[in-house]
Amino acid sequence: MKKEANTLRSWFNSFDFVFLIIVVVLVLFGLLMVYSSSFILSQERTGDGLAYIKKQLLFTVLGFGAMAAATRIHYSKWMNWSAGLLIAAMVLLVAVLIPGLGARVGGAQRWIRLGFMNFQPSEFVKFALIVFVARQLSKKQERLHQFTAGVLANFLLPLPALILLLKQPDFGSVVMIGVTIFAMMFLAGVSLRYLFGSLALAVAGAGMLIWLEPYRLARFMSFLDPWADPGGKGFQIIQSFVGLNHGGFFGVGLGNGKEKLFYLPEAHNDFILAVIGEELGYLGVIAVISGFLLFIYRGLKIALTSLEATGDRFAFNLGVGITLIIGLQAFVNIAVVLGLLPTKGLTLPFISYGGSAILVNLFAVGVLLSLTRKQTT
Repeated sequence: MKKEANTLRSWFNSFDFVFLIIVVVLVLFGLLMVYSSSFILSQERTGDGLAYIKKQLLFTVLGFGAMAAATRIHYSKWMNWSAGLLIAAMVLLVAVLIPGLGARVGGAQRWIRLGFMNFQPSEFVKFALIVFVARQLSKKQERLHQFTAGVLANFLLPLPALILLLKQPDFGSVVMIGVTIFAMMFLAGVSLRYLFGSLALAVAGAGMLIWLEPYRLARFMSFLDPWADPGGKGFQIIQSFVGLNHGGFFGVGLGNGKEKLFYLPEAHNDFILAVIGEELGYLGVIAVISGFLLFIYRGLKIALTSLEATGDRFAFNLGVGITLIIGLQAFVNIAVVLGLLPTKGLTLPFISYGGSAILVNLFAVGVLLSLTRKQTT
């Protein structure tokens, strides 16, 4: 018994416990806010006010199990599996488009029907592409000053996956993946001349995609002036503003918010931060922002520590990629809720409702934690 206790203690002490605590606190806070924001909606849709939180709790438990399993896998194996992950991502993205298998919700076909749940492949695709790009950057480290090795190698093979995401359509995930890959390339040492030249082309391409798609253009215009269409495209962000303003500095109290009572669309999902702002006030919003700042700081520290300890560029690139794909998405979601960016359909990691997201994100955290074994400072 004593030997088992020592083994368990040694296993826990081998990881970055501070980082683990940050994630656990964010997830537990997310469960609390999903319960608060979804109870009435769940009661209305299913007849059970606890239906949504029970499903979220189930996937959270599965997610922590997946995280624990991922910590036991040596990070170097992901380099060998990167090509297989990319192929699996492509297969899933094609499966989404197959009638009867892919599920259409709210005009977008982003889910695969699995009987008891709908799985969103884009969450897995983000992880798969991060692993693949981390491998490319580490394998071509000595030639990153070249255009083919520094830029083309990191975008050419993932490009079909990004095109398939646009077909769903899931423009927000494409933007998040693209931004994260550029950040990984920058930190890996890709030539700034090629990097910023490619970034300019990517921004121009994104602008064209917005201009050519009426619903994206409408979202952008409502971002510039939501009150031009207060009952249509501007409704969601205006209701977000109302909730944040109603909450003030200290909030109206947990469970006492009104925006979740069918005023604010996606209150338990994309715009859960508006519920937090109304019920817990600006203090609650600041706490969430602080949590994700700590997440990014500690995650990047893990990546840097792993590089210093092992000299392995793949470990560094993988750590950076996982940290940023989660952390940057959090701040994009926060910016959207605060009216600083157009709506993109991106959730708040660890906090928003969504089984696929919590499962994959916690698994990715486990991969990141595997970099810290015997390296914790």
